[in-house]
Amino acid sequence: MIRPSPKLSSLLFLVAMTFTVLPTQHAAAQSGTVTYTHTISLDIELPPEMDQFMEQFKDMIPSSVTNSYVMDFNETLSSMRLLEEKEEGASKSGFERQSASGDVSIKMSFAASLGSGSSGGPQLIASVGNLDEGTYTNHYKFLTRDFLVTGELPELAWKLTGEEGMLLDRQVMKATATMDTVSVEAWFAPEIPAPFGPDNYGGLPGLILMLSIDDGSKLYEATSITLDTEIEITVPDKGRPVTQEEFGKLVQERMEERVSGVNQVIIRGN
Repeated sequence: MIRPSPKLSSLLFLVAMTFTVLPTQHAAAQSGTVTYTHTISLDIELPPEMDQFMEQFKDMIPSSVTNSYVMDFNETLSSMRLLEEKEEGASKSGFERQSASGDVSIKMSFAASLGSGSSGGPQLIASVGNLDEGTYTNHYKFLTRDFLVTGELPELAWKLTGEEGMLLDRQVMKATATMDTVSVEAWFAPEIPAPFGPDNYGGLPGLILMLSIDDGSKLYEATSITLDTEIEITVPDKGRPVTQEEFGKLVQERMEERVSGVNQVIIRGN
């Protein structure tokens, strides 16, 4: 979590607060590895006939799911991959819960953009952002096939708020932006001059250590940092090329087919 900082670091930052920070050059960028926890809130869609049942057993349903991701970065590229699942029995595409008495078991599946591959969901093999070209390439395994999802990196008009704090014993500063009416909040470390962040968000004059999307519906928080290591990143080239929209539609259709006619609950990560 962010710890409050006693005061602003310099007059220069006070001046900079009044400007919008656009996606910028990446001179003097370092290389290294960051581990993040990734938490998504769960939006539960219930068939009307299940409302009474779910009210009775609502304590068995988690409000969020947390996994860990690793991001490598060098001067021009960043690469993100799933590290491990933090909750036993939980994944991006499903979970099971059993009552204390053992007489009730609930199995649920849900669809999200990044999955671990269990319960038939898409498995993210690698996500690589190219700062020079302003593009990203995501390699997914889904339905035993490989897909290459490509698109443009988010271009956000960041605004510095003047707020400071400490995270992992590093000074961080807060910046905010809006993307397609969705709020984005980032805490970045100016002492690490690498304009990268999780989920291909970046463009700030420092590495993003905490990222909140849609008022915390999706949250990344750095738990460890290793800098100045030699990082080699290769852009994925294996799989069927598709756009993000095409891949999202394919996943949604296949996940809905899996639960069609089955008394399961669909949960979506915000």
